[in-house]
Amino acid sequence: MKIENLYQKFNIQNSEQIKQTQSETQKTAENQQQTSLREDRVELSQTAKDIKKIESVLKTTPDVRTEKVKAIKEQIEAGTYQVDSKKIANAMLADLLKDLA
Repeated sequence: MKIENLYQKFNIQNSEQIKQTQSETQKTAENQQQTSLREDRVELSQTAKDIKKIESVLKTTPDVRTEKVKAIKEQIEAGTYQVDSKKIANAMLADLLKDLA
């Protein structure tokens, strides 16, 4: 057996190992690229969606109901405005019961 043959065998084995290593490196690079191409996703719960809808409705709803305020002002000026004490008491009790629940 000659030393040259051993050297040639060693080179063949090394070249095969290099090819295998290059193939593995390429596969790893492809996997990393595929991983980086994936998009992040966020899913909102139904509660979050409902809150978002409520916020948009509140932004478009005026703070003051101008028609109702105008009607009450006209009744007060005309002296025809009547306070319904039972209605006010019931509303106060309903609010109190909601707070206790």
